[in-house]
Amino acid sequence: MKQQRDVQKALREHQNSERHGHRLGPFIHDIVYGGNDGIVTTFAVVAGTVGAGMPRYVVIILGLANLFADASSMATGAYLSLKSELDQYKRLRKEEQEEIQEDPELEREEIREYLTQKGLKGEKLTAALDAITSSEDLWVDLMMHSEHGMTEESLARPVLHGVMTFCSFVLFGSIPLIPYIFTVNPDIRFRVAIVSTFVSLFILGLTRSAVTRERLIRGPLEIVSVGAIGAFIAYFVGVLLKSIVGVAL
Repeated sequence: MKQQRDVQKALREHQNSERHGHRLGPFIHDIVYGGNDGIVTTFAVVAGTVGAGMPRYVVIILGLANLFADASSMATGAYLSLKSELDQYKRLRKEEQEEIQEDPELEREEIREYLTQKGLKGEKLTAALDAITSSEDLWVDLMMHSEHGMTEESLARPVLHGVMTFCSFVLFGSIPLIPYIFTVNPDIRFRVAIVSTFVSLFILGLTRSAVTRERLIRGPLEIVSVGAIGAFIAYFVGVLLKSIVGVAL
């Protein structure tokens, strides 16, 4: 009895640890996608306006306008995309429930094939099959996962996913604008913006590593490398266009 209580206590502690460690886990896609896009697009606006010789206040106005317009667009896009997938999930789930009720033997055979592909056989296969098909909810959940690759948990809370995308875009995307919002020597302002861009990519990478619990350096290395490609493309396209119209950076 004491051993059982110890096991249950250890299980609760383990579950609490998992919930704490992965609190932002479901939103890591929104954080990285929104943050990276915010950084790169804001830097592109800064590079373009600076190269065109526009004054500081124009850089700030265009930068902030782009920041909030793109953040809103990405947030609503994330919401609508996830909401559409959730609606599709509900429709497909209803169809699977109807198929189980209309022809349970055929659907049971599909589960048998799926479990066999996973390596179960003999008595273990029969026991697992009986356990799964004894619960319609569990049965349908497994059918949704095996046939459609969909789970309700991955599609839950579309509004919150949209909010996280917006916040990440604005938070990280505002960093390249800092040298223009605050007083910085005009001679080094753009160079500071470049450094700020890489710093923001590095911070985004650290955030990913902290949430996913991967090696601390892996997130920053990957995101800085990929984000830098986007930033350099934005910069050199700006340089090319400026050379065409004869404006010096």
